[in-house]
Amino acid sequence: MALAAWVSLLAVLYATLMPFEFGNQSVAQAWAHFTSLEFPRMSASGRQQWVANVLMFVPLGLFWTAWLSGYVRGVGGRVVVGMFVALLALATTASVEFLQFWLPLREPSLLDMSGNFVGGVVGVLAWYGLSGPGRRWLVIVRQGGLAALWWALVMYMAVYMLTAWLPWDFMVSLQEVSAKLESDRWGLWQAPVSEGAGGEWWVLRSMIVVMTAPVGVVFGWWLSRAVPALGGVGTFAVVMFLALAFGLLVELGQFLTVSGVAEGGSLLSRALGVAFGAVLFVKRSHFSPDRVRHWARPMVLLLLVPFLVLMGVLNLGGEGFALETGSVSAKLDSVRFLPFWYHYTVPEAVAIGSVIVHVLMYLPVGIGIWLWRWGPLGATPRRGVLAAVMLALLLALLMELGKLFMTGLRPDPTSLWIAVGAAWLGWQVCALVWRGLRGARDWRSAGDEHPSRLSDQEGRHRQAPVEGIPEYPGIEPADSGFVRGESEAGRAPQRVG
Repeated sequence: MALAAWVSLLAVLYATLMPFEFGNQSVAQAWAHFTSLEFPRMSASGRQQWVANVLMFVPLGLFWTAWLSGYVRGVGGRVVVGMFVALLALATTASVEFLQFWLPLREPSLLDMSGNFVGGVVGVLAWYGLSGPGRRWLVIVRQGGLAALWWALVMYMAVYMLTAWLPWDFMVSLQEVSAKLESDRWGLWQAPVSEGAGGEWWVLRSMIVVMTAPVGVVFGWWLSRAVPALGGVGTFAVVMFLALAFGLLVELGQFLTVSGVAEGGSLLSRALGVAFGAVLFVKRSHFSPDRVRHWARPMVLLLLVPFLVLMGVLNLGGEGFALETGSVSAKLDSVRFLPFWYHYTVPEAVAIGSVIVHVLMYLPVGIGIWLWRWGPLGATPRRGVLAAVMLALLLALLMELGKLFMTGLRPDPTSLWIAVGAAWLGWQVCALVWRGLRGARDWRSAGDEHPSRLSDQEGRHRQAPVEGIPEYPGIEPADSGFVRGESEAGRAPQRVG
């Protein structure tokens, strides 16, 4: 935890002092300018910047509180730690805002300072308010089994919604709502601001379908327990209602943010993703490891070419694949290799969107390598994460180098860092899902009935690993070595092998 605390502080210093090109002004000039600052009126764009500053300092408050809380006891000790961390956040933001006077592309602001300080306090409160449930959740995830799978899916749904609304610059007046209605950032099918995206728009909508599918699994799982008497038609109707309601909720949040783009096409994509996930849950008995693993490598090979084509479209097709007619070396000389430099030079909403898109582009690399390693034996891959990371790095390097030869595009070395992290994340997501599936007991075979048709007596004989967690009848594990479910009601899951 000490390492995380210091890394969060260094990350804040890096983000707030970039690009580290200090001028030669005097300290007296800087102090005079700093003490003359006034608190500006928060405009819509200023609110976006303020929220970004809040989010930037939350990890600092969270990790420093987590580290220092281990050395104190009682309420008094926690209060002292909380006050110290809040003062640390205030001192950090005051120092960096003062130093920004020497940076030509930076401007000290009391608005930024207030956001940073609030972010540090939110981090403190988040640790004291969520550390208990957070620890229990981590224990459940580490144990594996049904509980881990259920809570991982629920957390995914929450993160999905919160990420869709970034940077959370919600409108606060009717005037802003009226301005949004008159803007080009919404549309019944496609917003005017997106009309130039062409094929990229359809690719992103397809990605939304895939990303929303886990939400449908959550809804299907919950329905199987909450309303087991629903028939096929009734289940379909409820799922479609929940799918449309979820898509509408996310798009409504997009509309209510100043920088968000609300589209009917995105709503339909999210609804289709939810419905697709619910169907996967209903048909889960057909996806046993022994069946799926034989198709793992063929599916990876089958999807490899479409994946590479989509990568080319998303990375190199922005200007219609027009070749560069000028000097490639001049473009290369102008590239800034400082990580996240180009994210700093664009609005927060654009920077966040760029990071999310690049994560989604390289996430399948980790997933594909995991499936490739898992397929032959259906056993947990012990190696391969390094291969996934290196392959993502090579692919990102090729994509960024290709931008040198395309008109209107420029390479961004930060994409290499994002690709590495995304590939690692894809591998870990597969490992987490497989761990949850492997940890379940009382898996049902492919020929068994739908859970909604199980009798109450049969249902009582089946125990969930953790009380209150819905059961996920599924598939029979193929090999040992992972956390299994409880052997008796009330016993904690045990590691075997």
